Amino acid sequence: MRLLHTSDWHLGKRLFDKERYDVFEKFLAWLLSTIRQERVDTLIVAGDIFDTAVPTNKSLRLYYDFLSQLTSSECRHVVIVSGNHDSPTLLEAPKGILENFGVHVIGGAESPEDEVIELKDKAGNLEGVVCAVPFLRERDILRLKDDSTLSRAEEIQLAVENHYKSVVKAAIDRMGAKRVPLIATGHLFTVGSPKGEDVNELYIGATGAVPVNIFPSEIDYLALGHIHRAYSIGGDKTRNYCGAPIPLTFEEANLEKLVRLVDFEPDEIKVADIQVPKFDRLVSVQGSQTEISTKLKELAGQDEKILVEVIHTGKANAINLTGEVSEQTSGTKIEVLRVFDETKKANCLANDGDEMEIGELTWENVFEKKLKNETFEGEVSEEELWNAYRNAYFQISELADVNVADVNAQ
Repeated sequence: MRLLHTSDWHLGKRLFDKERYDVFEKFLAWLLSTIRQERVDTLIVAGDIFDTAVPTNKSLRLYYDFLSQLTSSECRHVVIVSGNHDSPTLLEAPKGILENFGVHVIGGAESPEDEVIELKDKAGNLEGVVCAVPFLRERDILRLKDDSTLSRAEEIQLAVENHYKSVVKAAIDRMGAKRVPLIATGHLFTVGSPKGEDVNELYIGATGAVPVNIFPSEIDYLALGHIHRAYSIGGDKTRNYCGAPIPLTFEEANLEKLVRLVDFEPDEIKVADIQVPKFDRLVSVQGSQTEISTKLKELAGQDEKILVEVIHTGKANAINLTGEVSEQTSGTKIEVLRVFDETKKANCLANDGDEMEIGELTWENVFEKKLKNETFEGEVSEEELWNAYRNAYFQISELADVNVADVNAQ
């Protein structure tokens, strides 16, 4: 059996105010072509299909058009699990219809048995079993006990571990005497994994990541999502993050983007990486005002469309930075999406110097400034305050997305 592992499409995500539907469409066309060319039997998408719980009509159309075209390929099975950006309710809405075409969707964690998906060959014989574990929300798996001696973080980690054990046990029971490849999915952080700017710690509170030993050893291949760069846990190519397939931020512009191709052979599992082409070019121009001007001049001489962000990091204050950048890029193929003065922000946060536009501050900047201006009594540490603030922020953000999705569904 041949499997292709991908994740974190984030369909509909803007780059600042720039829509990139053309890029998402090109990626999905490439993915469909790759699945056909490589004669893939099973496609696994490990979460964050959409960028928000309430995706746009264009995003939904891209998703369903892709699935529609996929049913005419040799790919017999599609397994899709939700990520922290997805609405479980929205993903599962057409579940009954999609299953008729071999597309299995798991939106939320309910009973372990419901997360076990059997993969059968053309003759109807079992060829694999998937433990389709989605993004695990605290409310779905955590049952706090009043007499527990464990911390909340330890309770959550134990709940995640027990959930995987239960799903894997259900999968093994489903196999019976026949041993076939056992695949599991996940949308989470693991200890030691590289974190990007677009992932949060919502589902595991302040702990940030779960230990890699929570995954049962019976799992033959672990298909993970949530992290936007390709990464193998401990160098083990059967325990993989595949990363986001396209750069979703300027920070990701130079990362290798890929999907994982997995072959299950009688005596071994072979994993190969297939690089995803770049469908647009992103460049972050940083430095002093003089250095920025020089770099923009170099880019203007290149005969291709380039999406650019400009960040001033020089020691001297920038003078009319936005106007100078606009004048220098006018009439070129450079599209400037953002001009940001990092020096000005640092001065503002450090000593209440020049006032900044509210749009230039992140939610973290605001809290950082608040901490500097307040004195806190008692034994609470700054780290504990940060953890509480981050958890509250992400839980409120998630609740807002879910409420909007519920209203739209009515």
